[in-house]
Amino acid sequence: MRDDCELPSPVFVTGIRVSPFDSYSHAVRTISSRINAGLKTFCVAINPHKAWKARADRDLYATLNGADMHICDGIGIALAARLLLGKRIPRCTGVQLFFDLLKEAAERRWKVFLLGASPESSELACSNLLRMYPHLRIVDYAHGYFEDSSAIITQINESQADLLFVAMGSPKQEFWMAENRSRINALFCMGIGGTLDVVSGKARWAPNWVRRLGLEWAYRTIRRPHRLFPRVVTGVLFTFRTLIQLIIQAFR
Repeated sequence: MRDDCELPSPVFVTGIRVSPFDSYSHAVRTISSRINAGLKTFCVAINPHKAWKARADRDLYATLNGADMHICDGIGIALAARLLLGKRIPRCTGVQLFFDLLKEAAERRWKVFLLGASPESSELACSNLLRMYPHLRIVDYAHGYFEDSSAIITQINESQADLLFVAMGSPKQEFWMAENRSRINALFCMGIGGTLDVVSGKARWAPNWVRRLGLEWAYRTIRRPHRLFPRVVTGVLFTFRTLIQLIIQAFR
């Protein structure tokens, strides 16, 4: 395998694999090389909420660690890596990587399939993305309210998509991709959560200054406290656990 196809050796942050990419461009170059080489890549975004939930959910733990690529999506994961491992891992959020990959796909004429969100959000997102990237090849799309996975997989494969983005929310999207990855021909698969709602205009992306500080979770919680407060709780628990581990390491 060529060196440019190699994924960075993962580090384990509180037991969960994280791929230490130097930058978004590093991640995009690696993905591009793997697509050109015909190598399949299942990518998951790692944040404190998923890392904490995986402690008690063996299926989620196995699914996350069983993926090929694990981007450092949350500021809490980056801080834990710095404190516990002494490693600086820049954030590589799923939302920004999604947009960067679409730009690359438009330039390289890769075929893209979008799966998930509501029928309205899905359609609006496709229209908006084609305005943002006029040369983007969205070969097909489907909303996330389906019952027959086999029919959806057939639709994906018949589209001959190179990249599949799944917007079903976590961990549903990770479980679905892991279960069906061997049947899907697309070379790159990644979950993108509520990104299609953002692209469609149904939800707002956090302002630039909020994203630079890694406080997207706080922005989303303020806007939708009834739905996202549990994520704040798990984030606090993850931080507390990280500090406990740091104290234990200091006294060893």
